Amino acid sequence: MSSFTQTLIASDPAGHQGATQSPFLQRAAAGTLSKALLGRWLANDRLYIHGYIRAAGRLLSFLRLPEAVSHEDRNDNDHDDDAASALLAWVVDALVNIQRESRFFLSTAAQYGLDVNLPIDPTTGRVPVAAKLDGLRRFEALFDGLQSSTDEEGPLPWLEAAVVFYATERCYLDAWTWAASQMDASQDGVEDEDGGAVRRAFIDNWTSAEFAAFVERLAAVIDGAVIRAQQGEDAQEALRRRGMVMWRAVLEAEAAFWPAVDGS
Repeated sequence: MSSFTQTLIASDPAGHQGATQSPFLQRAAAGTLSKALLGRWLANDRLYIHGYIRAAGRLLSFLRLPEAVSHEDRNDNDHDDDAASALLAWVVDALVNIQRESRFFLSTAAQYGLDVNLPIDPTTGRVPVAAKLDGLRRFEALFDGLQSSTDEEGPLPWLEAAVVFYATERCYLDAWTWAASQMDASQDGVEDEDGGAVRRAFIDNWTSAEFAAFVERLAAVIDGAVIRAQQGEDAQEALRRRGMVMWRAVLEAEAAFWPAVDGS
């Protein structure tokens, strides 16, 4: 029997493909992305990070952490048996990772001469909405609109938010793993239009075993919590519907996050 997160992934193969296989990724794998286009995408991805951080705060506010501890908990350094504590630990690590990722963006961009700034409105000091990719606008709306379940006393009030985080991390991993599979191993990237930034630096970072394990860790938390929360077929279907809404919203945002390229 498929797990909850496996069911989400299998629910819309075409949507998942659109979110993780694009002409932009194909060009990235071939080394034919211009520095200008790659820089524009990275600039949007940096602002995505800002939304991700805000969303992490919202997710943390939805967690109902245990107000009492058992004797076993007091003698065990691992307090993550309950889903809320496990999610707390995951989000804390996610924030550490995302800060490191932001520094990696900037240092790699400087190394390869990539401009990772979008135009700024001088009257507000902020990036105008029109300058952002549609995918970024969708993610900002998703992140800033995260809410706990309408029934805060019901099961897993954090489920929708956790699915958004899982979906975006899963799609990011799958997208760059697919791009890596399209690469010509005989080319070293030196002659790439971006100077080798994607194929010599970014792809290895975005397809690492550590990143894959981090994504699977969140899947395990969600899957375990759903199993424990299911009380009959009606409850199972209600949880599935809640997760599916957010999964599909992320697929649409991810598909819209890849910039158009010439000929696509």
